[in-house]
Amino acid sequence: MYLSRADWDLGVAVWWSWGVVSDDDWELAFNDMRQVAIHGPRLPVRIAVLLYLDTDRPDAIRRKQLAELADDPNYNPYIACVTRDPQLRGVQLAMRWAGVHPIYEKNLFDTVEQGLAWLEQKRGTALPALRLMTTNVRRMATHGPSSARKRG
Repeated sequence: MYLSRADWDLGVAVWWSWGVVSDDDWELAFNDMRQVAIHGPRLPVRIAVLLYLDTDRPDAIRRKQLAELADDPNYNPYIACVTRDPQLRGVQLAMRWAGVHPIYEKNLFDTVEQGLAWLEQKRGTALPALRLMTTNVRRMATHGPSSARKRG
């Protein structure tokens, strides 16, 4: 499942993935990445994204699509990735060791609170709208697929 919320005027977004991610979910996620590249250049601050991952890993085709979208020069958010997945953590560490530094800035965290605190530190201010969105998205995710699908 994938659920997201964003306020592009404030430059904040929550991307929440859990369980099995369907083809439709992937399309929603890719659209969210495109939105960052569209809205980011017009903002005076970098977009702050809280990304929660507790899901299956993308296949090779999806990984390629993710990489292509992230290579857009206008894709330049701060991404706080909350995951406990040891393989994802290992890949991130290997990328740092190999000197791979994407344009955007991403860091991994064990908890949502740690991720939010890092985003606020990077932006230099409290992000109450992002905190509220995160609380709401988390609540929808825990209430099951029917409430999570409502994108409003």
